[in-house]
Amino acid sequence: MKKILLLLAIFTLGEIQAQQVSLNSQYMFNYFAINPAVAGTKNYTPITFSFRRQWMGMDDAPVTQSVMAHTFFGEKSGIGAHVFNDVAGPTRRTGFSATFGHQIQISKGSRLSFGASAALTQFILDKDKLVTEIPNDLAIQNSTNNQMIPDFNFGLYWYGERFYAGLSTFNILESKTDLFDITTTVSSTLDRTFYFHGGYTFAISDNFAIDPSVVFRYMLNAPFQLDGNARFIYKDAYWLGVSYRLEDAIAIMAGTELGKISFGYSFDVTMSDLATYNTGSHEVFLRVKLSNNSKAKTPWHKRNRIYSSFPE
Repeated sequence: MKKILLLLAIFTLGEIQAQQVSLNSQYMFNYFAINPAVAGTKNYTPITFSFRRQWMGMDDAPVTQSVMAHTFFGEKSGIGAHVFNDVAGPTRRTGFSATFGHQIQISKGSRLSFGASAALTQFILDKDKLVTEIPNDLAIQNSTNNQMIPDFNFGLYWYGERFYAGLSTFNILESKTDLFDITTTVSSTLDRTFYFHGGYTFAISDNFAIDPSVVFRYMLNAPFQLDGNARFIYKDAYWLGVSYRLEDAIAIMAGTELGKISFGYSFDVTMSDLATYNTGSHEVFLRVKLSNNSKAKTPWHKRNRIYSSFPE
């Protein structure tokens, strides 16, 4: 019975921690994961692979893999895609979203981007992994174990040479339609989730900069979460960072950017009551920058890279 309760606790806590849109400690390297309006705001095409293993030492704890990319076309538009796989105990959530973004210049040094994405999420429950107190419990046996749910996301992203700020909403529709069985109403849906994120780059010298940032998440019917981050950058190629997730964890981050390839690693030290049962969480990401040779997009501002929100 203790094992069953622990599994339910893992799944429930994962939901509270925005696991429906994949918990991540290194948002500052790829805000496209939480805001569709970021699509097309770079003058290159970033392709990002990430892997997260949460709560080491706990059986069936969440594991997440994702691949995402976005690029611009023309002067002011962008497209992107995001694929993820999230497994927690007997449940698996696999999803895909396709994004369109459009930017408008609102001042000499800043732009405002609008982004929208259509999403499909498949939920699978592996009943063979569930051990119930009552053998062949009808509550489990009669439940649907494969659902495909459509939904819609929207975001705003204001960015300039040294700053950025974004607001986004995921699962706007809270759709109750299962594409595998459209005649049956889904009783448990994705909860609407809101994100706010922002940051500013301070240049201390020609070789050193500090990039503080914040991510605020709120899911309906669940406690809010707040991440405060600080990244210390050397020669715009090496960094160390720390992140505090309110009442949950402290993450230590390190990484490097060598030409078109970036690599980052973070280790989360659990601060909640779950600290007794796990030895922390690991996360890695690999980003590849592909050049976009389109002549339709030209730099719209002169920038010094150490100050810029637009790495080359």
